[in-house]
Amino acid sequence: MADVVVASSQKDQRLGSAGLLQLTQTIAHATTLSDWLPIVVRDCALHFGVDYVRVIVLNQRHQPFVVSVPEPNGTPSTSVLNPVLEQVLQTAEMQVIQAEALVETDGPYARFQSVLLLPLTAHKTTLGVLELASSEESREWSAEEHAFAQVVAGQLALAIANIDLQASSNQRDQEITTLNDIAATITSTLDPRQVYRLVVQKINEYFRVEAGSLLLLDPQTDELVFVMTLEAGAEKLAGVRVPPGQGLVGEVIRTRQPVVVLDAQNDPRFYKKVSEDVGFITRSSLCVPMLVKGREIGVIQLLNKVEGDFDNDDVTRLSAMANTIAVAIDNATLFQEVAQNRNRLQAILNSTEDGILTIDMDDVVVTANPMIERLFGLMWHKLVGQQGSEILNQILERTRPISEPLNVNPDIIELEILKPHTGFVRQVNLPVFNANNEQIGKLIVFHDITEERELASIREDYTGMLVHDLRAPLTAIINGMTMVRRGFAGPINDQQRELLDIANNSSQEMVGMINTLLDISKMEAGELVLNRAPCSVYEIVERGMERLVTSARTFNIDLQQDMALNLPILDADQDKLVRVLQNLLDNAIKFTPVNGSVSVQVRLVDDEPDSPAVRWSVIDTGPGIPETYRLRIFDKFVQVGQKKGTGLGLTFAKLATEAHGGRIWVDSIEGQGSTFSFTIPFTPA
Repeated sequence: MADVVVASSQKDQRLGSAGLLQLTQTIAHATTLSDWLPIVVRDCALHFGVDYVRVIVLNQRHQPFVVSVPEPNGTPSTSVLNPVLEQVLQTAEMQVIQAEALVETDGPYARFQSVLLLPLTAHKTTLGVLELASSEESREWSAEEHAFAQVVAGQLALAIANIDLQASSNQRDQEITTLNDIAATITSTLDPRQVYRLVVQKINEYFRVEAGSLLLLDPQTDELVFVMTLEAGAEKLAGVRVPPGQGLVGEVIRTRQPVVVLDAQNDPRFYKKVSEDVGFITRSSLCVPMLVKGREIGVIQLLNKVEGDFDNDDVTRLSAMANTIAVAIDNATLFQEVAQNRNRLQAILNSTEDGILTIDMDDVVVTANPMIERLFGLMWHKLVGQQGSEILNQILERTRPISEPLNVNPDIIELEILKPHTGFVRQVNLPVFNANNEQIGKLIVFHDITEERELASIREDYTGMLVHDLRAPLTAIINGMTMVRRGFAGPINDQQRELLDIANNSSQEMVGMINTLLDISKMEAGELVLNRAPCSVYEIVERGMERLVTSARTFNIDLQQDMALNLPILDADQDKLVRVLQNLLDNAIKFTPVNGSVSVQVRLVDDEPDSPAVRWSVIDTGPGIPETYRLRIFDKFVQVGQKKGTGLGLTFAKLATEAHGGRIWVDSIEGQGSTFSFTIPFTPA
């Protein structure tokens, strides 16, 4: 980005309180970097009495925006981030460089006698650097100048952070406006071409690209079909098909993941034929999938960003918008089929999980489906022919609207069902048109969102119950038994001690189950922090087997270990790995018949030289695991056979292993036992 030059001839003035006030007032009224930063740079040169001032602001991609006064030799500096500046950015500490050290630096410093470098830090993040340079011989920076410069740098950093925050807010507002415009069009027309054109037009404008395309998946052939492409406002490529798996869009459909390409012509995945046929030169591309209820319906493709390259922010925003657009396009397609084939639609409506009403222009219900009865208790087959307004009034009597800030479209509202049962639905009102594009009625869709709303509440309530209602009393019980075992209530005999040990072990198991469920919840939410520290593989095995010895002895099961020598020290959460091993051993002992054996085998594996790992294997002589269970054996609450448990042990083992960067799997043959293995990678010393 080109430097901005602001000249200043008053170099010999020094910063005073009035100057500081003027600077801070200028910063306080900051709105955009390009507008006020040159003024701040000029005032800094004036009030600090220096020959050269430069402010370097880094964006999220570490790319600098530079403003200086004056520009050295009339041109911007080519070495914007030299090693000295990089050190200031890394340490976030002020640096003063005097004449004797400046001869070793590059760029504009060589002709100066003294340089003051201050980090621009706000909210514990370094956003850039303020440079003050003087050619005055024997220039010494006073303590007052240091203090004033730090105040200016601090306020400058806060202003930059606030501008970034405002820009993010403006961007979000623009995104909501774009989605609202798209939603408004979809609710006012069922013409697919008009919908497709508006979607691509709004997306092109929002991301500022040269061209954009909307491709839908043909489920019969698995080809992607261009339904709309806009380049400079002109429609192109309508009906052109991309063979299955070809090009960037084919990869997006196959992987269900976005793809960014910054050099399309040299990327082997790029399908050049389409661009060449219309004479368009593709330099860069961003493609994201459109998914509805877990199925692929198409791809949004953007080409040649006008300013800069496509980045992660673009991927995140377009992916979020694609979700809404995908649902809208899918609904528009469904509604078109309503007008074209009523009988076929009725079959679909009878099997859909959404409640649907169709009301004609005379306010008569012409279509209803069974889900209406399940949601609101209205006998759906008796609704046809009744007044639509009366039916909607009956629904309103059974519900109440709830406030949802994300409902930017007034034709989309969310309701709480009060009777005949409780629940939540999302109501979408859409017009229905005939082949002549004349409105013939309206379609009202009630989507049951009860489960998605209640799952979070249930999870939180259940977790809170475990924490407050179970763990605390159990802890008190364990502490009480510990005090009894230690003789606080008087001496105990061996039989009493054995009974207390049994009770204590059972209580510890219950606390472990509670902690497991809590940890699983945290790991699934990405909130659990691993307490990594150097730990011994041998100690992990010893601790893991220690608690299971009594259980194995009870069932006369031979518990063995087979440890390799010279196993490495791991950087891991030892407690988590001990619990993983205990869970696997507990399962093995539970399913191994009397007089059977369970062994723990630990080996060093180096299948991939760059990522060696330690592999634990728990081998039992049990009945084995049926093939139908193996793929979901690590899912939450899945249980095999008649043995009862929480169904959480293997889920915890999987999540904890993967949190360490490892993997876990099972090998089993029915009637011959099972082997559960997991690996934990390490870095060789």
